Formats: sequence, C-alpha cells, structure tokens
Amino acid sequence: MKVRSPISVACLLGLFALSLAPHAAASTTFPEALRGKLGLAELPYPPLGCQLCHQDDKGGLLTATKPFGRSVRKEGAVGGSVPSRLAALKTLEAAGTASDGDGIGDIAELKAGTDPNVALSSTGEPLPMDEIPLPETGCGLAHAGGASPSAWALLLGALWFAVRRRRTR
Repeated sequence: MKVRSPISVACLLGLFALSLAPHAAASTTFPEALRGKLGLAELPYPPLGCQLCHQDDKGGLLTATKPFGRSVRKEGAVGGSVPSRLAALKTLEAAGTASDGDGIGDIAELKAGTDPNVALSSTGEPLPMDEIPLPETGCGLAHAGGASPSAWALLLGALWFAVRRRRTR
C-alpha cells in the first residue's frame, strides 16, 4: 500500500497513537472489595458504588474527586490496584480520617451506613454546605516517569514524515 498524501499519513499516525493510549475507568472490583473487607451489606450509591469516590459510575482518569476518593488517593491508592486501595483504607481507619470534616471517621461512617462525603452534625443531620470545611488534600507536582507510548508514536511519526519529506525535495 502506497500512501501519498501527508494528511493520510497524519491520520494513520493519529489513529495509531490513540490505539496505544491507556483507557482509564473506575474499578468495579474495588467497591465490592471494599464492601467485603468492611463487612457491609451495601455501599452508598448503588448499584455499583463507584460514586463513593467518582462523580459518576463511568469513572475514568482523574474523576475520583469526591472527598473520600481524594483521601483514598492521598493515602497511596493507585487506579486499578485493589491491594493499594485496601491498604489506603487501613491507613484511613487507623488515622480516623474524616474526609468531609465532620469528625466522624470515613470507615466508621461506611460501617454505620452513612456517606463519608456528606458531613453530619452531632444530631446526625447533614450540615449546611457553608459549615463544611474544605478537605486537606495538599498539592504537588511529580515527574511521572517518562513519555507515554502515544507521545513516542507521535514523535517517531513526525520524524519519519520530516525525513521522508526532505528526501523528496
């Protein structure tokens, strides 16, 4: 097959790069592992329980943005790794972390059947939003360890195209 159009080459390279990109999604095994580990009859946000950490049941890269999800990530949970998430739960329980700032530990809330993302008053009623303190999550930048396969594919494609174009002149 002989490809003559630079646009065709660019399209093929783009499709190839997209095929190499990792697909991120919420782990449907984690809510079940969490339920089993804590001996819970059910989790908040049935049927999947993904919304305990994520904005929706689709999950995806950087979507674990709810207070409990951020706390689990802060304690070392890695997407797709159930053992790292269970280890993070153990740390949260030992520290008595209350992601929503109400003073009731997240794991205690889950065991009591309440949502660790919703702050409760001393009477058990949800607090008004203006009384809920912002969670302490911290900020930082770290080197991720190198370029993704998609970036390398695009770079190699661009170099190939540049060399080929130079030869035809």
